[in-house]
Amino acid sequence: MKFAHLSDIHLGFQKSENLQRTERSVFERAIDECIRRKVDFILIAGDLFHVNIPEMRVQKAAFAKFRQVYEAGIPVYAVYGSHDFSPVSNSVIDLLNETRYLTKVTNVVETGDDRISLEFTVDKKTGAKITGLPGLKAGKDSVYYEKLDRAALEREGGFKIFLFHGGIDEMKTEVGPETDFMALSSLPRGFDYYAGGHMHKYHHARYPDHPNVVYPGTLFAGYHSDLEENARGQERGMVFVEVGQDGLTVEFVPLPNAEYTLIDIDAERKRASTVNSELLEKVRQSDSKDKIVVIKIHGELSEGKTTDIEYAKAKEGLYGALEIKVNRSRLTSREYAITPAGGRDRTEIETNAFRENIGEVRMDERELMGDAGINTARAMLSAAILPILQNEKRTDYQNRIIENMLGTAGLKIRDVARID
Repeated sequence: MKFAHLSDIHLGFQKSENLQRTERSVFERAIDECIRRKVDFILIAGDLFHVNIPEMRVQKAAFAKFRQVYEAGIPVYAVYGSHDFSPVSNSVIDLLNETRYLTKVTNVVETGDDRISLEFTVDKKTGAKITGLPGLKAGKDSVYYEKLDRAALEREGGFKIFLFHGGIDEMKTEVGPETDFMALSSLPRGFDYYAGGHMHKYHHARYPDHPNVVYPGTLFAGYHSDLEENARGQERGMVFVEVGQDGLTVEFVPLPNAEYTLIDIDAERKRASTVNSELLEKVRQSDSKDKIVVIKIHGELSEGKTTDIEYAKAKEGLYGALEIKVNRSRLTSREYAITPAGGRDRTEIETNAFRENIGEVRMDERELMGDAGINTARAMLSAAILPILQNEKRTDYQNRIIENMLGTAGLKIRDVARID
């Protein structure tokens, strides 16, 4: 038996045409490699798309590629990620499931005693038994894990795969403000392979009751901080697994995505004018042609404002760059009276901002306070900024946004008035 494991592809994340082409190219090469290796099946552990309904160009490209996989006779098994999740099964994942281009394996059964059980999807060719849970927005998948009937899953025989989207505390290597990580003990024991998504770097860990917990990481980038890590040499790719008489082997296969140039400047205790001179000098020395250039300036300026940094002038000197990304989230100045919420990317900045201000709000609903309130606020904000679809009426778009926002809070659109 041999299978592929991908996650966090985030199709539709990139906004510039050059990066969109790279995003699509890496995904297509990953699928081509699965077909070339004639794998028995493919696992996708969430965040195939960056939003539940991406723009039409993204959908068309994805359907075309999954059709090739279908015609090659390779089944695809997937779960929602926290980005492409829909509380009302209104996702492109569901369209792919309806066309049988992939199978959504989240088969949750309510047992009536406030517990849930999971049904297995059995791969016809290999007999592998696959089940799992999605990554819900706002970290609410933790409720599923709390109610999960693990005993029934653990008693099941045969080769078992648990497909899930969520971070594991024991495998977290960086300290940050994210709260949607869970303990390893949340996962049912005794599965042969745990196919994880959500953590954007490759990880493979072995534990006594959880022998193979694997994250392939993102193929390219789902956050701007991923591009910076790429520029620092972080490998991106996918995982191939082979099961034989000698056991199970896991192979991480890197898939190069682009060439990079990193311009990194420590602005601590420097004047803005000094940083500008250093920035322009590094630009002059950089090879930017056909490369993704990442500019990161960090630290606290001793004199001048962050707006004094001449990013526009620097960009003019980066001739022929494929794309230029600027990370100024960790740059501050002593001249500022208010320190903005910091973070590596938008997600961290939002989390920090909510954490700093949620204590100022007084309300009776405990689920809207503390970490639970932060997670709900983040999820509702994410649901509110989905792009409008081509030819979608504005009232339909507004109702779709309301429906998604209410879904993150466990409500339905019938609980409030629709927009007409």
